[in-house]
Amino acid sequence: MKTSQTLPFCALLGSLFLTAASTVEPVNLFGRPYRLASYNQKANAMWEFAAPNETVANWTTLFTIVDRPDARTRPDLDRLAQGILDTYKAKGGKVLLAKTMGNATGTPYNYMVVAFDQPAQKRFELNFVKAALGPKNAYMAIYGVRVTDPKDYAAKAKAFLNERSAEIGKELENKKLPALETLPRREF
Repeated sequence: MKTSQTLPFCALLGSLFLTAASTVEPVNLFGRPYRLASYNQKANAMWEFAAPNETVANWTTLFTIVDRPDARTRPDLDRLAQGILDTYKAKGGKVLLAKTMGNATGTPYNYMVVAFDQPAQKRFELNFVKAALGPKNAYMAIYGVRVTDPKDYAAKAKAFLNERSAEIGKELENKKLPALETLPRREF
């Protein structure tokens, strides 16, 4: 008698993720394709795009998009940005920059740079965050960078900020994101 084999639930979810992730076009940043590596929809839908040869578990650069349907107006966006800053501070982040900026068409958005000192790993994690209003509601675009050096990671992070901050800010300001309604979603 033949028996049918079923995949364990985790394997089934994994195969569904791989199928959905493989249909999403990469997001290009700094001339490199970042592929969808993780997504979920716990409180707000979130998609993480990893650089080539990196994963969400072991990354040096990571691009994250968060859909925020709870913010639809300029005052909502400002409250969202303040909440992001408060959360980062509560988790030990040092706010290096937080201000309202405008893109080439004059549309305002909130921009911040936050550093997390991770001495055990001899690195700083830097988050460059753009919070803006999209066609329907707000979104956050976060470019994360881990700067590490076994000798003097603080000096290397400072040099990185001096050399790359403006470039990263411009990239986030001008980045055309994929239509969020076309990205896969999965509730847990």
